Amino acid sequence: MDEYHERRVSNATVWSRRLAIFSAVVFLVTIVGHRIGYLATADLPPVLAVVAAIAILSLLVAVRALFLFWDHGGKGGGTLVFAVLVALAVLSPFAITAYRGITLPMLSDISTDTDDPPELNLAAASRTAAMNKIEPFTLERRKLQEDSYPEATGRRYEAPIGQVLEVVQSVLDKRGWTVVGPSEFPADATEITIEAEARTFVLGLPADVAIRLIDEGSSTYVDMRSASRYIAHDFGENAARISSFMADLDVEIAYLTVVVPVEPVEQPATKPAETPPPPPVQEEPAQPLDRSEDPPD
Repeated sequence: MDEYHERRVSNATVWSRRLAIFSAVVFLVTIVGHRIGYLATADLPPVLAVVAAIAILSLLVAVRALFLFWDHGGKGGGTLVFAVLVALAVLSPFAITAYRGITLPMLSDISTDTDDPPELNLAAASRTAAMNKIEPFTLERRKLQEDSYPEATGRRYEAPIGQVLEVVQSVLDKRGWTVVGPSEFPADATEITIEAEARTFVLGLPADVAIRLIDEGSSTYVDMRSASRYIAHDFGENAARISSFMADLDVEIAYLTVVVPVEPVEQPATKPAETPPPPPVQEEPAQPLDRSEDPPD
């Protein structure tokens, strides 16, 4: 009688899958909890460290399961692939952040004007000791920003400051940024600064933003500043935020300067000039008949 040995799924494969799923669930709960306010930003780094550690452990157990497959065979290859993919998906944001941390300078405050940056007065007054301080730009910080983020520049628009202000407020509303003040300005104001709160896309980390408008007569100049509240390294988020906002502002301002084609005015129909009749042909007068050489009658 033939004996059939049933192939078993190794415990390493089962645990690799469990750890990968657990890390993904904790990661999602962490993101949602932070966005709705149940998890403080100061407590976020240690929780994320635990998530990354669980995902890495899942990969290590998967390597152990792979060696068991090689030596003894067994079932569960699809389960093992699933566990590896989930763990890699969880670790991908950490890998991207680590790469940016190595390749980008350690800055947490970016401005389009490093000599005279827009003021973050309300943000500076509300920040606590656990947050980054609003400090003046040093020569070293200016050099790092100019070398790493040359695209972070202001804009000059050929439009009055009132129209540009309306467009700026519209872009802020579309992005869902919370305006913290001020919201009303004098009609004759020549310089306006709006402060708002923005958040990162995935984790919702807060950042303070200042947008300054300067009336130059026939044009308006717009500067912007973005400063992270937590972590000394912004991983390029502030420069990307400024570039993205300015790009959206360029598109919206373009609608103010579009030239509307003017309908051509119909000219009254004119009668064609009449061609004068040709001058009459003058007939030559008849010469009298010379009969001197005629024979006599």
